[in-house]
Amino acid sequence: MNNAQSGILESTPPVARYLIFSLTDHGDARRNLRALRDMADGRQTVVGPGQSLVRALGATVPGLRTFPSYAGAGCDGPSTPFALWCWLRGDDRGELPHRARRMTCALTPAFRMEYVIVAFTYLERVVI
Repeated sequence: MNNAQSGILESTPPVARYLIFSLTDHGDARRNLRALRDMADGRQTVVGPGQSLVRALGATVPGLRTFPSYAGAGCDGPSTPFALWCWLRGDDRGELPHRARRMTCALTPAFRMEYVIVAFTYLERVVI
């Protein structure tokens, strides 16, 4: 995977899945991330490491910080810091669960999937 992930700036895909993982085993993290590297192309699969993962690996990413939480009258925007975030983009709703399963298996045992968010475009708007 290149440093630049073109999928971030491309138009919204018809269907998507967001996979959110916590780190459970630091010892296997590098091996499991190498398997993920072979699956993530930066376009159809976009990957975002969290600050906790970067620190656990003893690495640094310039500018990386935990997203702040916000709250206002009747509205909460919580910070959801997890170790790893993956955005699976696609055109075929049936294909995404298979990709998600392969990614989850590749990341086990070092990571545990905490959330899956299914999204799709309806009338040119993203629905989550």
